[in-house]
Amino acid sequence: MSRRRFLKQATILLGASVSASLSAAVLKGITTDSPVNSSTLSESQQQVISLLSERIIPKTDTPGALEAGVPAFISIIVSEWYNPDEKKAFISGINDMESYCFQQFNCSLSQASSAQHDLVLTEFERLTVKNKDSDKPSIFSTLRELVVVGFFTSKPGAMQALKHNHVAGQFIGDYPLSKVGKAWSPFY
Repeated sequence: MSRRRFLKQATILLGASVSASLSAAVLKGITTDSPVNSSTLSESQQQVISLLSERIIPKTDTPGALEAGVPAFISIIVSEWYNPDEKKAFISGINDMESYCFQQFNCSLSQASSAQHDLVLTEFERLTVKNKDSDKPSIFSTLRELVVVGFFTSKPGAMQALKHNHVAGQFIGDYPLSKVGKAWSPFY
């Protein structure tokens, strides 16, 4: 699947299913310049988030998750906006990914190759599909949601990956995407 197709599908899918904590944070207008309570996530967990974020939205002809500040966005959401149960589930999920990597490759995610990162993400995506009827959100779904929302609400994501018009003209609800080339950014 191409990156462009993935981003379009993820945006459509996530539009209707963003968690309450994440919605509240985005609507409040958080920025990655905000001070972060760094005691919530360990340094190694933050490194894992950075590595996996870059695998989910890598740098191509447009900025990737790292250039958009997605890891800092995720740290702020988890530290300042998640309730205690959400924090516990997120941290447990990151630790589960780390344990899986040790079991499969005998190394931590920070020591693993990009191909191994992809295999870990693929396995956790497979588990998400397998357990789709579970009430508990999977770490893969949660991480992907945070990465996609963090990317598209960042200035690089909104201005370079999406089409941006600061002062929009009239609303045309059925305007063909093929005529503009990108989805419109509601930010910046």
